[in-house]
Amino acid sequence: MYTINLATAAAKNKRVKRFVFISSLASIGPSKNAAESITENTPRNPVTAYGKSKLNAENNLKKVDIAATVFRPTAIYGPREKDIFIVTKTLCKGIDPYIGRTAQQLSFVYGPDMGEIAVKALKQTGGNAEYNITDGKSYSRYAYADIVKGILNKKAVRFHLPLPVIKAVLFVVERINRAMKKVSPVSIEKLNELTAVNWTCDISKAKKELGFEPKFDLEKGLKASLDWYKENKWLK
Repeated sequence: MYTINLATAAAKNKRVKRFVFISSLASIGPSKNAAESITENTPRNPVTAYGKSKLNAENNLKKVDIAATVFRPTAIYGPREKDIFIVTKTLCKGIDPYIGRTAQQLSFVYGPDMGEIAVKALKQTGGNAEYNITDGKSYSRYAYADIVKGILNKKAVRFHLPLPVIKAVLFVVERINRAMKKVSPVSIEKLNELTAVNWTCDISKAKKELGFEPKFDLEKGLKASLDWYKENKWLK
């Protein structure tokens, strides 16, 4: 409701020429085919309530009489980001855990790259448009950890936890948090995203129509991010 209410209010202001909505690649869902990248035409199949809520917001936005640009970024990392940063802190403690052993293809986008293209879209002309956003590359499930350890010169023990064990633990944690009226940081449902085989996507549409050229791949972006975290005392 928040998205449609905000878009409706914007539509009433004649000075607003375009509404830019930051959705998520989760609104489409992961590719079931390891060899097939996600595109704007991939059938929608969100695998979490979060993804379904983003898809619902996108659909509601189409009901508003306003030119809109929808971005579906993959995992965003960078200065001030806290969720993926948890992985970095875990690595710094010497722990490099994974769920199961299934090979995965992942994608990332550096926060400032996402911000730059979002601002650029405000000047876009024409009707509605939608774009999937990553840095244009595909990474193995170990790439993030390997890059972070290399930059920080850290060592961490890599191990794999069986999926059934993780589900059992999360089941108990969710029950406890529910009783304490707390929200679990990771849910059993979230495993559908965390264990998906392929999150890579094709960004050729954004390149062609918006001139999107990511300035940071994962290695360059993590170097800049880690420098910021150290400068701002998030990392010792």
